[in-house]
Amino acid sequence: MIQSLIVKNFALIDDLTMDFLPGLSAMTGETGAGKSIILESLQLLFGKRSDAQMIRHGEKKAIVRGVFSLNHDQQERLNLPDLIDIEREIDQSGRHNMRLNGDPITLQKIKDIMSSIGSIHSQNETMNLYDKSYYLELIDQMDSHVIDPLKNSYLILRSTFLTKKKHHEDLKLRKNQSLEKKSFLEYQVEELKNFHLKENEKSILDEQIEKLKNYDRIMGSLKDAYQSLDHDGFEIDEIYHAHQALKKVAHLDHTYEQMSSRLEAAYYDIDDVKSSLFQTIESLDFDEDAFNRMQERSYELIKIEQKYQKTIDDLIIYLKEIEEELLLITDYDHYLAESKKDLDLAFDKAYDLGIKLSLARKKLSKTLEKNVLIELAELDLDKATFQIEFEPFEKKEESLSENGLDTVEFNISLNEGEPVKPLARVASGGERARFMFALKSIYATMNHLSLLILDEIDIGISGKTASKVATKMKGLSQTIQLIVITHLPQVAARADHHYGITKVKEKERMVTRIEHLNEDERIERIALMLSDEKLSHFAIEQAKMLLRK
Repeated sequence: MIQSLIVKNFALIDDLTMDFLPGLSAMTGETGAGKSIILESLQLLFGKRSDAQMIRHGEKKAIVRGVFSLNHDQQERLNLPDLIDIEREIDQSGRHNMRLNGDPITLQKIKDIMSSIGSIHSQNETMNLYDKSYYLELIDQMDSHVIDPLKNSYLILRSTFLTKKKHHEDLKLRKNQSLEKKSFLEYQVEELKNFHLKENEKSILDEQIEKLKNYDRIMGSLKDAYQSLDHDGFEIDEIYHAHQALKKVAHLDHTYEQMSSRLEAAYYDIDDVKSSLFQTIESLDFDEDAFNRMQERSYELIKIEQKYQKTIDDLIIYLKEIEEELLLITDYDHYLAESKKDLDLAFDKAYDLGIKLSLARKKLSKTLEKNVLIELAELDLDKATFQIEFEPFEKKEESLSENGLDTVEFNISLNEGEPVKPLARVASGGERARFMFALKSIYATMNHLSLLILDEIDIGISGKTASKVATKMKGLSQTIQLIVITHLPQVAARADHHYGITKVKEKERMVTRIEHLNEDERIERIALMLSDEKLSHFAIEQAKMLLRK
């Protein structure tokens, strides 16, 4: 249950603190007083997306904070202490910081936690009763522990099927496109194969051509270098003798040893270079025919690169790709047959799980039908008949919807002897409100919630029916903390706690204020709810009578 709510700089609220107690709490106020803002604040604590436009004008951020107490079962399921403090901070950029007991927490985690504690009903939610897809959600909520694993597995299998279906359709499309390309690809394969392309051939060839172009320069430089190491005045052996001389005293100083080693290495390096120069000069030759062939080959490779706009190495890869594509074209029927097998198997798996999901829903729907009729009887609809109709489906791809295989209709008869008809067509505003209240009561009870917040769920209700709705709310509040925003004096009178919401002008600005009403204040507030415009003696007496019930 919720113990306290703190709101700062949110819409018309500058600084508000509310303490809540167990039982039934009613919040009343004129239209525009700020009841919806209180509800919006509570919804933020339940994980609703934040909106920077809700920050009070002139302020940089808004803060909403709530303290909740958890029962033993909730503590064990959520692995949380008996008291939790949830805070949301919204800044002008729309960013929101969330904390649980002072520690940062994600929006999804907040939603998961709060869905195990309580539920909020907004006015717009009753309009969902016009939407048939919403009916499945109501059935699924009856036992999420059974439905959620089935639905999640179904959605995964459906996603796999859709992926394979797209792949199969792409294969069929590629087959038609590739058949048109077949002759063109065959020409490219033949042309590229005739070039006998080799990896790195172009760069190696260019290097060889460049060497042959500079043959005379290379030969001259090699001979000059060799002669520099082999002329009469250059004695390489003197380097070796110097090494030997230093070696004799190397043990006396580490520096002598290093110089001796360097001279020795230099002697062998120079001798090796001299030998390599001699061998290179002997082997170096200029073959004009080979040079011409290289240039012709280089020109051919340049032309093929330009034609395909690819390097030689890329062309080698491309050749493999188009060879594989040609192979695929010639064997496309086999690929399509294998793809169709995979597709059919994926469909069967998704469909079979959809059947299991449907059977689980049908079982829950019987429980829901029974519970709704019990609830409606307590809400002055004791003659109602309620049936959940599952529309038949066929084993075909179109049946795999995101919600499963099922489409349902809520059929109801509100008068004795009348046949059942779709709820959206025959129920009045007040009847839809009571139906939604029944659903919310069932959901809260079956999911062991400790908090239920209802925003004008009693709209369109009056007279003795209003008294029955108030009695039902009072009964429900014995096990669940129930907070209602209401316009019904009967509900306000039966509440354990009555909060008055007003809008006042302070410092040239309008602000929303809320106060926990005492008995005299409750009499006045309920009397005003009973009056047309001005407070009357009759309305005051009626208010007192309602409070005494």
